[in-house]
Amino acid sequence: MRLLIFKVNQLGDNVVFLPVVQQIARQHPQWHITVCTSPVAAPLYYVACPGVEVREFVTRDFNSVWRHPLTMLRLARKFMTTPQDLCLLGNDQGNVAHLLAWLSGAPQSAGAFVRERYLGGLLRQRVQVDFSQPDPWQNWSIARALVPELPEEIPPPDLSAFGREDHGGVFIHPGASRDYKKWPLENFIHLANRLSAHSRVLWMNQGSAAEDQLSPEVRRISPGTLADLIRQIAGARLFIGNNSGPMNLASALGTPGIIFNGPSTDVWDPFWHRDRFEILRDPALACQPCDHLTHPVNACLNTTEPMACMKRWSVDHVHEMALKKLA
Repeated sequence: MRLLIFKVNQLGDNVVFLPVVQQIARQHPQWHITVCTSPVAAPLYYVACPGVEVREFVTRDFNSVWRHPLTMLRLARKFMTTPQDLCLLGNDQGNVAHLLAWLSGAPQSAGAFVRERYLGGLLRQRVQVDFSQPDPWQNWSIARALVPELPEEIPPPDLSAFGREDHGGVFIHPGASRDYKKWPLENFIHLANRLSAHSRVLWMNQGSAAEDQLSPEVRRISPGTLADLIRQIAGARLFIGNNSGPMNLASALGTPGIIFNGPSTDVWDPFWHRDRFEILRDPALACQPCDHLTHPVNACLNTTEPMACMKRWSVDHVHEMALKKLA
């Protein structure tokens, strides 16, 4: 059996999707599985899913390739030359993925039912997904519609193949995929400096001149390989960061964390080891959450008090929370 999977998007989206691929590969080792994903997420599958074929596509280019007919034609031919038996689409894949799934010739295909997906009718199964449920449940329900022998329980991603660096410190990742999802960088810097007075602190560099204000005691890490990032989060006593891909890694690894939820709904909360996380959100804010269940809004919509959901949390407050978690 040949199974083609589309999950061409962010790192965090693929972290929570990884159990689908791992479990199918575990239960059907004789299948030939091909995963189409983004370059930033591809190492997840190379290392954690040995034997799975990985095809890399830049997310933005992949989703907009229909604007370039000749490029689209060349891409389509790649999928038409190797017919598939099954095709699985993640819960958030767009029209291009739907078209390529159809062109693959797979007699069985499944993806989420989304009215805005104009080419959704090309799929054999359009699964009614409850978008108020966390992403792992959404993807798991689609996968079980195509591969019904999958268990009901969703296992956490197995990232043990990456190893761990047992530094025992606080890992701070101040980045996120969108600016409106970030606690102010200067706050992260002040927090790191205060924590470094009594704890080992690792800081993921963001390429900002403001980071020169970090204490010499803070160990600054340049963005390297995904494997390095996973090893360092695995060996941390505490992870502090925004709602992001590294947050999902911490959730999968069971590393305790403090997370600035910002505009995100609780659908994007840590799914595994939820009891180990403190999620910073203020339900009293009328604008929170501003993101929709199916997609982000991409900008702060609060014109009266911009970025209110992030500015609610002082450095003093987060520092006190971190000390309690470390204790």
